[in-house]
Amino acid sequence: MKKFRLYFDKDKETAWLNDMAAQGYALTSFFAGIYTFDTCAPNKYTYQVDFCDKFGNVSEDYREFMKDNDIEIVQIWGFWIFLRKRNADGPFELYTDIDSSIEHYTKIRNMFKGASIFMIFCFLIECYAMSQAPSLFPLVLILGAMTYSIIHTAFKTNRIIADLKEQKGEPINPSNRPAPILIIGLLLNSVALISESLPDIVEYTLRITAIALIVYGIVKTFSHNEL
Repeated sequence: MKKFRLYFDKDKETAWLNDMAAQGYALTSFFAGIYTFDTCAPNKYTYQVDFCDKFGNVSEDYREFMKDNDIEIVQIWGFWIFLRKRNADGPFELYTDIDSSIEHYTKIRNMFKGASIFMIFCFLIECYAMSQAPSLFPLVLILGAMTYSIIHTAFKTNRIIADLKEQKGEPINPSNRPAPILIIGLLLNSVALISESLPDIVEYTLRITAIALIVYGIVKTFSHNEL
């Protein structure tokens, strides 16, 4: 059986995989949002989703550690590792203390920060392309939705880190608002898109300035939200 889903939240993805396993469907592979399941005894496995330090690869020490703990690496995809363990072999938890959990989610947050900047840059390029070819509007909508989801996940991961640090008694002062310069950049880009009477040199200058402000605004937004 195959199912298509797009998850940016690895905790929700883990919960879904374990719900499928409880129903008697074991994940056997993953590729670009396509999950392949085989039938199995209900509740045979517990699944976890881990994060790679290197894109698409894990160390031999990591593999040996998982093998020694009866944990199977089902699939490595990008920065994500799909793991499972037979329930008969005992409970399966990856990060059992606060410090290791903070380190884990910090790596995930940093990855989503970089992805957010990249996706916004791609989104702006598509917006410009759409202004020249309106038929690209559906693609811009899809790209915009993905960009929003990635940024939302970065902020959500930040809140998880804040909660973990609060459990340790560390003072926190998280902000969930974007930097003002990001808003200015987005507005400037909108002006460049909708203004048809501007000279080309002015329009290009506005676009380049808007992109620079947006990228800088994203960096500032996330730096303000560093805990």
